[in-house]
Amino acid sequence: MVADFETLFSPYCHLRLSAFDNMKLIAAVLADATESYECVEADVQGEQNPQLQQAGYFVRWNDMWLFCGVTNDYHAAITMFTQVERINLTSISVKEVPVMSMQQVSFMCIESSHFDHC
Repeated sequence: MVADFETLFSPYCHLRLSAFDNMKLIAAVLADATESYECVEADVQGEQNPQLQQAGYFVRWNDMWLFCGVTNDYHAAITMFTQVERINLTSISVKEVPVMSMQQVSFMCIESSHFDHC
């Protein structure tokens, strides 16, 4: 079954988690939907300064790149990354991400919401 981004991720787009937690969340949602995906880390050029590169986490899914945030980001949103030409393809390294159950995802989201308001 091939789903679309909005259907699967609209409940989570308002969240601001760490980049790695975003990658774990995406992996859990896609695994639950029995979708194929690959979690990767890659260098991405800055929008304003192409000479500046930062490492970021991505999930490749159905010819799409889902951006989880730069690797040291602790408050990132999940977004579709459409400027694939900014990704340094030679820097890609595949990451093994533990796949959480959807119950674990809901606990993570509740925990994040709680601490965002404290």
